[in-house]
Amino acid sequence: MTRTVTTIRRTIAAALGFGWSVARSALSRVFRLLTDLYRAIDSGGAVEIVYVKADGTESTRIVEPAELVVASTGAITVRGFDRLRGEDRTFRIDRIVDHRLVEVG
Repeated sequence: MTRTVTTIRRTIAAALGFGWSVARSALSRVFRLLTDLYRAIDSGGAVEIVYVKADGTESTRIVEPAELVVASTGAITVRGFDRLRGEDRTFRIDRIVDHRLVEVG
């Protein structure tokens, strides 16, 4: 069993093109983000995100998430009310570079 886990870890690290510690750190960040998004969905809370658009432009948004969706491409997105735009928006989680839970109000 240990050998299988080690092989899986090496495969993931190699696929990402980084050492295992970097791959683990990236996976840990995504796990924390998903956990906080689910917490906000369950509690009706909000999350402040730092989001990088496809053109590289970075912005900070406060989003009241409603749902997480896995697209047919495998990309995970969060749909929710964007306070900056005043409307529902969809954000890819791989473009969220930082986040924190915030109070609704």
